Amino acid sequence: MDVNQVKTNIKRFLSNPNTLTFILVIILIIIIYFVYNYLVNKAISPVSVPYAINQLQAKDEITSDDVGTVKISGNFVTASGSGLIQSGRTVVGKYVANGYQIPKNSFFYTDAVASESEAATTEFSNIPDGYTIYRLPVTFHSTYGCSIMEGDYIDLYFKAKDVNGTNSSNIIYGLFIKSIQVLKVVDKDGNDVFTNTDDDDQMVPKYIEFAVPIEYFTLLRKASLIPADTELIPVPRNAGYSENPEDTTIASEAIENFILALSSSYGIE
Repeated sequence: MDVNQVKTNIKRFLSNPNTLTFILVIILIIIIYFVYNYLVNKAISPVSVPYAINQLQAKDEITSDDVGTVKISGNFVTASGSGLIQSGRTVVGKYVANGYQIPKNSFFYTDAVASESEAATTEFSNIPDGYTIYRLPVTFHSTYGCSIMEGDYIDLYFKAKDVNGTNSSNIIYGLFIKSIQVLKVVDKDGNDVFTNTDDDDQMVPKYIEFAVPIEYFTLLRKASLIPADTELIPVPRNAGYSENPEDTTIASEAIENFILALSSSYGIE
């Protein structure tokens, strides 16, 4: 066999445009085949991820006894995004972030897991200097069906009836303090009503917690201690009110003076 002739035939074969096109198509098909198989195998191959064996509340430490592993579809992991924690070692020794609850048999996500120092931070850690926390008693109805939520800005109204004990029908009612930010809504046991769902009773709001200047706190305490038919009423506003809050201020000097005078008449100083 003439080697030179073979080389010449090969060159002619490869130089043929149709031949080159055919070879490129075959190479492309092979590449697509391998890429497709890689993606399919990645999607259907099971991946081990940690899950919560027990229900965990805010600030609970996550121990090895609380963490199990389960195999799930890789496609689910991809769809869950970067927030899904895929290693049990990442969560053991960490804490449930403040304001979160991890239900039993649920997966762990980065937003719900925090370090000890981060979990120790509370809604009250960053209140301004000169402010203090006031806990206002409420009911399901006075919170408008539990529609007043953490972060909302509300107004506080004052109502007084028959303050002289004469069974008169005179009523004093008006806007007292405006633009108060709600820090937390809790049940009778102090649990956040929006993160504790084990017991229906825990969804009943008992107190609204918010921060006010110390002088406002004193005024609110005096109003709450008056042994007459008086009431502090929280009133929610629209979303724009919370998105563009004003400073917390007393809206009625007349109501302020009325509370001071009435509390003084009862010996509340």
